Amino acid sequence: MTVMAIASPLGKVLEATGYLEQGRPAPGVRIADENRFERRSGQFAPDALWRGPSSLTVYFKYLTSPPGDDELSSWRREIWNEGFAPLLWIISPTTIELYNGFGRPLAQGDAEANRLHTFKIIDSELAALDELAGRLAMESGQFWLRNDSINRKNTVDQRLLSELSALERDLVADDLERGIAQGLIGRAIFTQYLVDRGIVDKRKLKRHCGEDTLPDALRNTASSRALFAWLRATFNGDMFPASMPMSRLRHKHFVRVADFLEAIDPGTGQHSLFPYRFDIIPVELISSIYEQFAHSHNAAHAAPDTSARKLGVHYTRLPVASLVLDEVMNGATGNETVVDLTCGSGVFLVEAFRRLVAIRSKGKPDRRLIRSVLYDQVFGVDISEAAIRVATFSLYLAALELDPDPHPAEALKFRPLIGSTLFIGNARDIETTPEGAALLLNGERRRFDLVVGNPPWTFKGKRGTAQRAKVAGAKSGQPRGEGFDFVLRALDFAHDTTRFGIILSAMPFFAASKTGAAAALDIVRRLSPATIVNLAPLIRWLFPTAKMPAVALLARCRKQPSDQLTVVNIPWSPSGEKSQTFEISPSDISTLSLAEWEKRPRRLKAAAFGCFRDIALLSSLQSDCTTLGAWLESIGSSWRDGLILGTPSNRTRSASAMRGLPFLENYEMENFKIPDSLSAFREPKAQWPRDKATFSGPLLIVKEFLNQSPRPITAVSDKDVVFTDAYFGAPVARKYEEAARVLSVILSSSFAAWFFLMTASEFGVWKRRLLTRDVGLLPIPALSTLLASKTGSKILSVEKRLRASTISDADWSELDALVADAYHLDAADRTVVQDGLLRAEWQWDEGRQFASASATTKADLAPYAESFLEVINSWLGVSGKRSMKAEIYDLPALSPLRVVRFVLQEPAQNPTISMIQPHGRLSDVLKSIGSRMDVPIASSLIGQRELRVHSKQEVVIIKPAARRYWMKISALEDADAVVVESFKGAAA
Repeated sequence: MTVMAIASPLGKVLEATGYLEQGRPAPGVRIADENRFERRSGQFAPDALWRGPSSLTVYFKYLTSPPGDDELSSWRREIWNEGFAPLLWIISPTTIELYNGFGRPLAQGDAEANRLHTFKIIDSELAALDELAGRLAMESGQFWLRNDSINRKNTVDQRLLSELSALERDLVADDLERGIAQGLIGRAIFTQYLVDRGIVDKRKLKRHCGEDTLPDALRNTASSRALFAWLRATFNGDMFPASMPMSRLRHKHFVRVADFLEAIDPGTGQHSLFPYRFDIIPVELISSIYEQFAHSHNAAHAAPDTSARKLGVHYTRLPVASLVLDEVMNGATGNETVVDLTCGSGVFLVEAFRRLVAIRSKGKPDRRLIRSVLYDQVFGVDISEAAIRVATFSLYLAALELDPDPHPAEALKFRPLIGSTLFIGNARDIETTPEGAALLLNGERRRFDLVVGNPPWTFKGKRGTAQRAKVAGAKSGQPRGEGFDFVLRALDFAHDTTRFGIILSAMPFFAASKTGAAAALDIVRRLSPATIVNLAPLIRWLFPTAKMPAVALLARCRKQPSDQLTVVNIPWSPSGEKSQTFEISPSDISTLSLAEWEKRPRRLKAAAFGCFRDIALLSSLQSDCTTLGAWLESIGSSWRDGLILGTPSNRTRSASAMRGLPFLENYEMENFKIPDSLSAFREPKAQWPRDKATFSGPLLIVKEFLNQSPRPITAVSDKDVVFTDAYFGAPVARKYEEAARVLSVILSSSFAAWFFLMTASEFGVWKRRLLTRDVGLLPIPALSTLLASKTGSKILSVEKRLRASTISDADWSELDALVADAYHLDAADRTVVQDGLLRAEWQWDEGRQFASASATTKADLAPYAESFLEVINSWLGVSGKRSMKAEIYDLPALSPLRVVRFVLQEPAQNPTISMIQPHGRLSDVLKSIGSRMDVPIASSLIGQRELRVHSKQEVVIIKPAARRYWMKISALEDADAVVVESFKGAAA
């Protein structure tokens, strides 16, 4: 790559902040004319831009003197409308000013309100700028942790969706049917796009409706009708169908839409700045109005059985569409056909359309090629007519946006898509209906190259399964949802090399249900080779309306063994949630053989949430130990759910046998403690009273839901006690009471928290909950042997003490150590378990924040280095000739990365851990390491996020600053990898 000619101040700033590397653009950076094709339209012309993997963009503009406020506000308005640029840098010969690209445009004082920081072009302030918003800060996500004022609450998509929702709500309140209201809004946006793009100018408006602007035309009913009639005749297609019941539209409806376009508050009549530029807003964002329409709370106007909530539809956010299409379209030629059998508003289809055009045209599209892709390569089905009309609208807009010269308007006539490539109907039998006849070619189903989608996640249980089985052609395998039905149905439209990218419920993949796990395995085998991307940790912002977690199933996209599943776990991070991006590192990716998954269905969860050391320990324990459930069975007991009292009207079964017994209700039990002063059970009847034997003491009782800790809450009652269904319990004979107390300690330990994180059906995936079958699978030591040992005596002593006292951190540490002794865990396995407790704590906000905070030298990096050295030096110690020492770079607390170096020592010496004061800034450290080891460090970090760099004498570990990357179990894994890589290097 050649060195770019860049204005001196701009080049100096970009070099100092990592966007240039020795005069060359860093990965993701575009300079001068290179960036022109990166922007949709508008007057703003940046001198450089950086675009991250998730389309987040930073713009750089150089001027010899600062711009005026009006010009700057105009630029910011364009950037805001793009929706992906959190930052605008304005660079002059002496200063750099940073502006918020996500702040809603203001009519007055916009520049001042959105100015974030000002820096002078001097070394000290450039260093501060680099720490705040340099390329490494952006790549690592550190930027988002230091800028609370920049968030997505005011981005164009959030504001537009909110205001369109209010507009729709007002129209419906004014006696307009929801479908007609949506049609009117869609027409208005499409027309305003034509105006903003200059396709329909004032002259054309005046000629065809007698008014100069769209709002003026809307305020005149006759003008509105004339304008829409001309647009229907001109553009044809499905955007302005003749069937639209114009007679149902009243003057007040047109006026309300006009008020929206002129930013007039319908309540006060006050004007404000209309911030939207529909020629700039990405079409994929506009299409997302379907979320507001589909998830409207006014269900009274929704068509029977087609409302999105009832169907289990969940809006597809753009990051998800990008994640799926990045894989499915990797290496595409541009000639592929794509289908989405549950296309909704067309988010997948619009983005696939854009990509197909870009690939096929090699960046130089013309109208003929664009229309060819639109009419011949992009197909969708949805049961909702409203959704299909939004998809049509979105695809038409995308076609116009991609058109390099959309003039004259009369030459832009569209063919109808509905009935040709977009179909209204049930995907289960769409091609057998008149509406879906175009899905047949010569009497056979069309076969597509790419299948994408986000089918309904509806939870319908056994009744739903039976109903689905009655549908012609249904292949019900998933017991509590219908997502797999759509995957199997999609196979009818696929060929042997069709690629799949589909969002599904995570529950069948991770749940303990035999039928669900078998159905998931069957789907993966049919589509192999496959990758599962676990999205469950992100559900709060990714699918906020969902009632269960999600995965992305990507199949036939990459070369890998067909009998092997790749598992990707995307962790939650504060920066990811704020920026709505995914942060994936190599350590988040693992593999699992399908044979192992079939043999041990819960192993998939361990592959997603754990690492090699976790799986190795699980395998050892499951091989060497019996299970808690098997032990209970051997003594004639089992787990039993507690009583369900129910509402008064449902209390129809006699509960008299339990009257007078102590009654344990929710929140009354703590670890090892059941209050002596429980009230007596007085109810004569209950909904599900259970058998009295369920409540016969001694009882080992476990609370179903976890509170603010991943440690299960357990206790032993030495007498009869009635408990609610907030608990489950196992009655044991008096001679097994001590064994039950030992089990209570084991169940409360870090060992149990780790085990349930790796294997439990719901904990870690969705709810903080334990099921009886989860607890029944817990490996336990031989209890009779343990009780006869000193360790067993100590466990009983601790349990007795903790029954009568408040439990301290020291008590928990003692308890955990005793449980580890009971399982004969070595030092490395104790690290796995103890860090498993920390990882389990990520299910709560406090734990997630702790894991995402920056690692410190003393508390995190030094223990990491110590654990790494223990593994490496035990391997090197076999020969006794060499050892390693550690050097921790003492970087600033706000640095986005942490660096630890391990240096070979000959002859072997005692390992040491020392702190190294770096020379210069982080960028200087990385350059120095890269120069010494002949590796382009900064470039290699892009996309990888973690690096292990080897030479004959040293290993350097470079990772993001977040604490989760520097846990002791990470050190074990990194050291294992270094050993393996060393063997491979020696073999080579």
